[in-house]
Amino acid sequence: MIRPSSRKLYASVTITSLFWLSLVAFYFFYSLESSAVETSEEYSDRAAEEQQMPRLPEMKLSRAEDIDEARKQRGYNDFGFNEALSETISINRTVPDFRHNLCKRQHFPKEMPTASVIIIFHNEAWTVLLRTVMSVLNPKRSPPRMLKEIIIVDDFSEKEHLKKQLDDYVKQLPKVKLLRNPKREGLIRSRLNGARIATGDVLVFLDSHCETTMGWLAPMLHRIKVSRSAVVTPVIDVINMDNFNYQGSVDQIMVGTFNWELNFRWTAIPDREKQRRKSFIDELRSPTMAGGLFAIDRSYFYEVGSYDEEMEVWGAENLEMSFRVWQCGGTLEIIPCSHVGHIFRRHSPYTFPGGVDHVVTRNTVRMAEVWMDEFKELYYKKRPDARHRDIGDLTSRKALRERLKCKPFRWYIDNVFPELYIPGRNSLAWGPVKNPASDLCVDTSGHASENQDVYLYKCGGGSGNQNWDYTKKKELRVDDLCLDVAVRKDNAKITLVTCHGMQGNQLWEHKDDKTVYHESTDQCLDRASANHGEAVVMNNCDSSRASQHWQFTYKFISPTGGSNSLFERKG
Repeated sequence: MIRPSSRKLYASVTITSLFWLSLVAFYFFYSLESSAVETSEEYSDRAAEEQQMPRLPEMKLSRAEDIDEARKQRGYNDFGFNEALSETISINRTVPDFRHNLCKRQHFPKEMPTASVIIIFHNEAWTVLLRTVMSVLNPKRSPPRMLKEIIIVDDFSEKEHLKKQLDDYVKQLPKVKLLRNPKREGLIRSRLNGARIATGDVLVFLDSHCETTMGWLAPMLHRIKVSRSAVVTPVIDVINMDNFNYQGSVDQIMVGTFNWELNFRWTAIPDREKQRRKSFIDELRSPTMAGGLFAIDRSYFYEVGSYDEEMEVWGAENLEMSFRVWQCGGTLEIIPCSHVGHIFRRHSPYTFPGGVDHVVTRNTVRMAEVWMDEFKELYYKKRPDARHRDIGDLTSRKALRERLKCKPFRWYIDNVFPELYIPGRNSLAWGPVKNPASDLCVDTSGHASENQDVYLYKCGGGSGNQNWDYTKKKELRVDDLCLDVAVRKDNAKITLVTCHGMQGNQLWEHKDDKTVYHESTDQCLDRASANHGEAVVMNNCDSSRASQHWQFTYKFISPTGGSNSLFERKG
């Protein structure tokens, strides 16, 4: 017979045992669940335990006080940035972490794709190249189980430090392979050479003047694991070319676009994309990419057409891949939780066979002819000299588009980039604005840019610098820039300013007396007097002055073609 006191003791022991048993069970099941995912910080911590940063070969850094002006200038001339200062900075330095706090709490699956990071270089600065490689190799930034290899491809460099000195250095680094081209191939074919020997699940392409940051790799790999046809880019921060400060932002992210000269542009995130995303760290759809830094599933890279191997050196390959991926069923996305710094050079120190314009224009025309359908005519209106360039055979690229059943460029505009300004879509006129008395036309003097003055040059000449769009809002615009004047004074110069659509300073009325009236200043467009050069200026309206008479060549454009796709009238 059990005594009452014994019963109480028995019950107490039983309850305590059940409590601890429940606690153990809870911990067991919680551990099972939580072991399937790890935060980005846990990845970094575990990576550091798995592999310490490899011992770096000894390197003697320069002292800043020993750099004279001649040495500094030589660095700028050879590399387009302050290479002399770079020689004083550690190749394994710490850089700021500009990730949003939500990024640091991200959870990723335990099973993740592996990455082959491919870096192309040609006559790159020694410390800048090594800093790029070491930032990728750093286990606190690139978890070792996700980083399969780093392939650095030498595109036939000539500088001595990139020969035996580099061979000897790379031999001491784990996971790094050095591939050398036997002749100059250019960025496009060099990347293809690197991709051919890659063994990782994902190809990650970087320029040779970058620095990765904490948590840069996992978010891109995870997005590709979720969506195999997603081509993803990091947020591209700036490494200042003069002082090498790493400059970034948590939330100032822009998307890639283009203008009708087919130049890449950065643009603010459109409202429709802001509304689509549920969280700041969600992927950000981008119409185009800059092209220097991106990740893509290795097998998908080949399925979707890799690169156009007939393109030379570099230029337009980023737009070509952007259009192709979107039109052929993929997506192009920026990953807000991935940050990589990039040096934007003062000038390109590289040579192009036949010259930069020849190479880039040839590449651009190949891209336009394959992917842009009737909208390529808008490029040719900007660059009439490009229409008859020798661009080689397009048979294989057109066959690729047919085989993949890719969508038309109109679909791309309507669904991917509906904000794109299209000359003629909402226009009264399109073409040159001529002053008949002088036979001169309003001209952008080359590539139009913000706050640039406009001038008068001889009409024609085979250039697209004189093609203006006179919109239904009475703007005179070229791409996303409009003629603008803010002050009323004689001979006030007129500048190009981003179009705001609010009229005001950008409203121009072409009147029956042939003057172009600016309501905001109550003045008219005028050809400057001789002592002011061939500028376009503002003066008090006087319709008797031939310098204030302007003739518009109206060219209404319907890119779809048809009976009224192009016609003229003088006004």
